Amino acid sequence: MEKMVSLKIKSKVENIFTAECAVIEKAESMGFDSDCCFCIRLAMDEALVNAIIHGNENQEEKEIHVTASYNEDRIVVSIRDEGDGFDQSILIDPREEPYLHQTHGRGVFLIRQFTENVRF
Repeated sequence: MEKMVSLKIKSKVENIFTAECAVIEKAESMGFDSDCCFCIRLAMDEALVNAIIHGNENQEEKEIHVTASYNEDRIVVSIRDEGDGFDQSILIDPREEPYLHQTHGRGVFLIRQFTENVRF
């Protein structure tokens, strides 16, 4: 049987923890192990930061919609901001020069590493 968590948060970094906790608590209650929960939390953290900074352009009055659907072997998390989207073709590969030592630009790369499937 599929379960669901759905919430909206204002675009403030301090709200990220609330959204992550709601999803992780449900995952733990359904028996997902700590490694899986770590991957979910890391991917959500990167996606939520990107939604706040890039999607909603740090406009605190805008919202982020978080939905997580669960069944016994899968979690599907959707994070939607109120921005216009972005062109994936301009994303850099943070493993290549000259990006190796930059302190930003790794979010989507990390999301892809810690999830099975990503759609934008």
